[in-house]
This record gives sequence, C-alpha cells and structure tokens, in this order.
Amino acid sequence: GRLGAAMDRYVRGRVLGKGSFGSAVLVTSKADGRQYVIKEIDVSRMPAAERQASQQEAQLLKALKHPNIVQCIECFMDKNKLCIAMDYCSEGDLYAILRKQRDRGQQLSEETI
Repeated sequence: GRLGAAMDRYVRGRVLGKGSFGSAVLVTSKADGRQYVIKEIDVSRMPAAERQASQQEAQLLKALKHPNIVQCIECFMDKNKLCIAMDYCSEGDLYAILRKQRDRGQQLSEETI
C-alpha cells in the first residue's frame, strides 16, 4: 500500500508522552471508534543495526498475547517513523496506579496487581 495508508485509519489526538526517539500519541480508530496509542519512533536518526532491532522488537510485541501485557494491534512504517499501535490504558501503567494509591494512603491487593 501507499506510504502512510495505515496511519490514515486513525484520527490523531493529543500527545501522551515524548522520548528521545519519538512520542506516544492518543488516536481514535476510524473503523470502530476505539482509542489506541501509537508509539511513533523516528528511526531515521538510528544506526542501521538499531533500526533493524527496533523493527524486530515491534514484531515480537505484536506476537505477544497475554492478559497482563498491553496488546500491540499493528506495526507499520509512516515516512521515517516506526509506528506501533497498542491498546490504550486510560488509567496509565502499573507504576502510575501504584503512585495514585500511595498518595491516597491506599494499597492494591496482590490479586489486583
């Protein structure tokens, strides 16, 4: 398909975070209206070996299927960016949840974690 065609399936929302090689963007699927996060990794500034390793890691993420791991929906290239579409966790990661609970003086049970 044409370059960027995969990204056309989503409506971009706000940037959730930024890192040294890219950002995480909240998106909405045009197909089903669900929210996802797309991690955009600028591979153009990476050495070739690191770029290849990033693409292999993205494919491994896509293959992982476990209830305790955020599901990778798809991986694709958009211009110079490796894009990894993942389920959106509205409550944040486990660390964020634990921090909120601590600030409230509460703890999570082991079963919850």
